[in-house]
Amino acid sequence: MTASALLRAARSNRGISQRALAHAAGIHQPRIAALESATEDATVDRLAKLLRALGTQLTLVPSNLRAVWAAADDVRRALAEHDERSAWREIIQLNDDLRAADAATCVTLAVTPPALTGHAHFDALLAAITDAALTDRRLSRPAWLDDERWRLTESWDVEDVPALQQAARRSTPKAIRRHGIYLDRAVLESV
Repeated sequence: MTASALLRAARSNRGISQRALAHAAGIHQPRIAALESATEDATVDRLAKLLRALGTQLTLVPSNLRAVWAAADDVRRALAEHDERSAWREIIQLNDDLRAADAATCVTLAVTPPALTGHAHFDALLAAITDAALTDRRLSRPAWLDDERWRLTESWDVEDVPALQQAARRSTPKAIRRHGIYLDRAVLESV
């Protein structure tokens, strides 16, 4: 988890341009670009100042499990390298992490909206996995899960074998279906 990924996720989820953030934080826009691209390191103080300008704060969570926003950044990176297999591994690991966490940590890991990956199917899948992990345990769902950006307009049958699609549709949890995805719960279980 890098400062650049955290800043990029927080800024994009607020819908604020780098220029607007720079103005609000009282620094020059090229510095924001350098921080987000990791060509310049951010100190904790600098990162905290920028996050405050975005209406968020830096908080430590006593856990080795990844937050959803961090998993989304790893998925985005894998997809940018055309490595869909690694992106899937990140999704499965996110599912494992959320389900391994105690209730309070699970909610904390999911509360910060991730930045979009640039791939609608994977954006919806990230939200669906998060939604299912929280819903299955009757935990609070963050508002970002209800944002239309995290839903597909046309349903996606993850199972590509037609003979298996009906069974997958029947076994897809409601929390996953609400994001436009049909995915057999067993697909998410680590081997």
